[in-house]
Amino acid sequence: MHIFIKAIDAVDRVFRYLLIFFMVEITFVISLAVISRYFLNSPIYWAEEVTRYSFVWATFLGAGCAYRQKELVAMSVVLNALPPNARSLVQLILEIIIGCFLVLAVIFGIKMTKVVAPQLAVSTRISLAWLYCVVPISCAFMLMTCIENIRDLVWGSQGGDL
Repeated sequence: MHIFIKAIDAVDRVFRYLLIFFMVEITFVISLAVISRYFLNSPIYWAEEVTRYSFVWATFLGAGCAYRQKELVAMSVVLNALPPNARSLVQLILEIIIGCFLVLAVIFGIKMTKVVAPQLAVSTRISLAWLYCVVPISCAFMLMTCIENIRDLVWGSQGGDL
């Protein structure tokens, strides 16, 4: 299990670096597009598409990182009102439901990526598979985190091998 957690940590680090890259890239491309359009009177035809696709990637990668850090929006008022044993049981049930959803998201994300692979983006002429593949990638990472969360709820954060 220790290797599994190290792998999750490594993926999380890569996701964070990619998030930084995408946010800098979005800022740079939008700034360049504004300067080009209003000062040089020559718009960059691919800027909006690249920015949109980068934002999609940043959103999905960020969701994975936020889930890993338990920073996603949650309705914790009801959960915190429960006694500790009931709270752990409800958290376990919720993680199992989330895990089932993520398995489906990975499966259908891969199928959708294959379906759109022959289609090309209008401006950049790259395969739309590059846009859609972030769904199964980020959902697989969240599934790994979900498995870690389930392990922590069942055996505690220090014990047990799956």
